Amino acid sequence: QLALVGGGVLIIAIIFYFALVRRENQPMTLLAASGTCHQLWLRGFDKQQIGIHSNVFLQATSTISALGHTIAKFYVVISRYIVLRSLNLSDNWKRSWIVAMLVAQLVIPIIAASPLAFTQPTGIGNGYGPSYLINIVQSISAFIYGAYVITGFILTLLAMRKLRKLLSVASERRKLTAARQEVLITVYSACLFLSHSLKCIQQVIFAVAPGGSDWNSTASKLYPFINDFAVFSSPVLMLIISKQLRRLICSFFHPASWNKQATVT
Repeated sequence: QLALVGGGVLIIAIIFYFALVRRENQPMTLLAASGTCHQLWLRGFDKQQIGIHSNVFLQATSTISALGHTIAKFYVVISRYIVLRSLNLSDNWKRSWIVAMLVAQLVIPIIAASPLAFTQPTGIGNGYGPSYLINIVQSISAFIYGAYVITGFILTLLAMRKLRKLLSVASERRKLTAARQEVLITVYSACLFLSHSLKCIQQVIFAVAPGGSDWNSTASKLYPFINDFAVFSSPVLMLIISKQLRRLICSFFHPASWNKQATVT
């Protein structure tokens, strides 16, 4: 039942995404568009399943959704730094950026998870191998997470420095309001950095620690909690910090009440 609900939510999320991209004269932001892969995590996982194809499918789904989510956040942290670096407070994003992000967050994870298509049952419980194929997928995942954590840490620090400069020169009411928005976005990026740092550590443990080790066992037990923290922190924070995003969502149910000049961030 959870898998059916998750699949339905995913379809709705994708439709909503393309509606955002195709809507004429609508200001776009990467924050609104980067949540597509969030919904792919809403799927059921039954440890009692013994079918190898089901297990491979679940592993591939988890990998694709996790990496797609991370790649989208790459775009977010880079874009926020670019905005603060140029002191350009416009949040109207080019559609080409958003379309490129959608392609990247789907194509790259699919390529990364492709070795799973060549796995076979090992005959030991629900295991499948050869193990080097699994290690390839886990190593690619750990590399992408690690790259995000390092890049996110550096750019978040640099963005905070630029933010202090922005706040020091913001005297007009409009600039001050925009600066406050940037504070919220910077906090948002910092929270994403924290959640994905935990996810990166977990993936590194999966890639380098033996299957029966205490480290691997502990990481496996914490897997659902770290996953939930990584995926649900982003949409919850977005809804909290962005009044315009809430208005945008409501506009699909009450189009007449939507002001076309409003922005998402």
